[in-house]
This record gives sequence, structure tokens and C-alpha cells, in this order.
Amino acid sequence: MRNIEIAYLLLATAIWFAGYFHNGRFVRPKWKIPGKFVFYVGVSFALTYWFGHWALIFILGHPIIGLIFHTKVCRENNINWLSCEPREKYLELQEKWAKGDFTKSTKKE
Repeated sequence: MRNIEIAYLLLATAIWFAGYFHNGRFVRPKWKIPGKFVFYVGVSFALTYWFGHWALIFILGHPIIGLIFHTKVCRENNINWLSCEPREKYLELQEKWAKGDFTKSTKKE
């Protein structure tokens, strides 16, 4: 394993943990947490191994797109995107999406 691969894996791991400590703790069910870690770091490793520096597009792009999407959805649903408050509303939205219901909320607050 080359030094660049190790550095990119450490970067991918650090980014994943930053995302986890921000709002990943709300992931339901809890068994998805290690699965998401293994998937993200595994794909990052494979891309780094096969494509070298081009893997940074995925390593940085995936969480940036996720952050943009998270911010947009939270603002549309009157949830603070940084603190995910009110927590009950955030968890309700997440559970609704886990069931495949992507309809917009009709309630206005």
C-alpha cells in the first residue's frame, strides 16, 4: 500500500467520523452505522487503489453533496441544519424517508 493510499483512507475515515458525530448518531436502525462506514471506506479504498488521485472526487464529493442535500432538506422542513433541532421532527423525517416516503410535508409551522 502506497503512502497516498494510506493518506486518502485516513482522510475518508476522518470525513466519515465527522459526519457521524454531526448527525450520524441519529441513523436508525443502529446496525446501519458500521455498514455505512465499511461501504464508504471500502469504496474509497477501491477507488484509491484503482484510480489514485482521482479517488478524491468521491472522497470529497460524496460528503459535500450529502451536506448540500442535508442543508436543503432541513431548511425546507424548518429544521436547524447544523444542530438537527427539533430532534423529534428530524427523526420523524428520517423515519419517513427510510420507509420510502419522499413526499413533502404539507404542514407549515
